[in-house]
Amino acid sequence: MRMPSGKTLVLPLGFMILICGGAFAYWRTTSNTRVAQPIAFNHRAHVSNAQIECSECHAYYSKSVHSGLPAADVCMTCHSEALTKSPEEVKLREESQRGNPPIFRKLFHLPPHVYYSHRRHVVLGKLECVRCHGEIADTVVPPERPLVRISMDFCTGCHSRSKVTNDCKSCHR
Repeated sequence: MRMPSGKTLVLPLGFMILICGGAFAYWRTTSNTRVAQPIAFNHRAHVSNAQIECSECHAYYSKSVHSGLPAADVCMTCHSEALTKSPEEVKLREESQRGNPPIFRKLFHLPPHVYYSHRRHVVLGKLECVRCHGEIADTVVPPERPLVRISMDFCTGCHSRSKVTNDCKSCHR
């Protein structure tokens, strides 16, 4: 039996190193990246205390792939006049009035080849936000990292328990 020459091993080995390196780099940048928000938004005060539904601020979850992050003008519908003496509310109003409204940053990032639809999961699948976002509604400051680590095993496990397809083409583009 002939052993493969060095040339026949270089291409597959190089390809494997490239794939593994890319996956590792993606994992490192998404799992350890801290996300700082411009306003120390208190979910508990809005969701539990004021009884505001997630959909009031994340308006697109029912009709779009992305749920959407609220723009400052959404906040200003209630906060154009002082409701509290919170420094965060003052900052929101002042920055918005100056024409420099705070912009919230995404906490969850999926690889570009993964397709996820909030509409498909929340409206059609009837999943509650807490399933993937954890107890975000009970936080008093924005978490710097997702409260739930979303991975392929997390998703396929949920699909298996829910008896939903785990066909690759359903989620990978």
